[in-house]
Amino acid sequence: MKDENGRIPAEYFERVAKNEPKQKENAIHTVPSYGKETFQLFLSSPSTGFFLILLLAMILGAVLIPFLSPFDYAAQNVAFANQSFFSRDPVNGLIHIFGTDHLGRDIFVRLWYGARISLTVAGAVALIDCVVGVTYGSISGYMGGAADNIMMRLLEVVSGIPYMVIVLLLMAVLPRGIGSLILAYSLVGWTGMARLVRGQVLSLKNQEFVVAAKIMGASAGRIIFIHLLPNMFGIIIVNATLDIPGIIFTEAFLSMLGMGVAPPYPSLGVMANEGIGVFQTYPMQLAVPGIYICLLMLAFNLLGDRLQDILDPKIR
Repeated sequence: MKDENGRIPAEYFERVAKNEPKQKENAIHTVPSYGKETFQLFLSSPSTGFFLILLLAMILGAVLIPFLSPFDYAAQNVAFANQSFFSRDPVNGLIHIFGTDHLGRDIFVRLWYGARISLTVAGAVALIDCVVGVTYGSISGYMGGAADNIMMRLLEVVSGIPYMVIVLLLMAVLPRGIGSLILAYSLVGWTGMARLVRGQVLSLKNQEFVVAAKIMGASAGRIIFIHLLPNMFGIIIVNATLDIPGIIFTEAFLSMLGMGVAPPYPSLGVMANEGIGVFQTYPMQLAVPGIYICLLMLAFNLLGDRLQDILDPKIR
């Protein structure tokens, strides 16, 4: 109510602290960033945190344990072969945590060295598939017309032949080794990523922000890699994460067939193949690499599913 001078009396006002409005304003407008919010949602599930820790432990073990172990992955001691868990070596008094194989080699250090090879192959192939598949699919989807038809027909020719047949034929020709495995997978493994990215580009290239970029004179490369690619980043990461278990399994399968890494280098598939020969007598020599492969694939699959739930706007 105003007085005779048209002013509101002072008793209608309440004095507050000098910095209180600023604090309230900050409290209202403070919003967590997209990355921080995504990380919080990712760790909100206890099972996700457990498998993330498990996966990090497996990766760190594959990197560090072969360097820190007193045993060499290729050192043989036939007189101390096929020993059980926590057996003590009579020569140097050291303990073999997972025992020894049929040649007296320490299974524990061979497991982690083999995991390093498998993870190296899987990581390199996933990275190459992302680069090639994203580039090919983006160009095909954005260009459209005759260029898109020609590129898709070429992709269908490559993907029409069974994936495993191509890999087996290439591994039969190429020398055995990590480089040959990566090359064989990479020549055919990018097709799925290319199809996925092409579909995403087709659904995004007519959006308003892309049309605005064209009107402002942005080049095709800038539109693809600056405007379209960030909007597909979540789907690309999820697809790459879910592809890694398949690559690990394929590497183990080829190594079991004798087409993987060459001896004396171990891999998870090589160890599983060696364990099959003595499974009835020493079952743990097969169980150890088999359980490791299962846990590694399970961790990647569950983390990939969780990422898909978080990064997909429709589910989120």
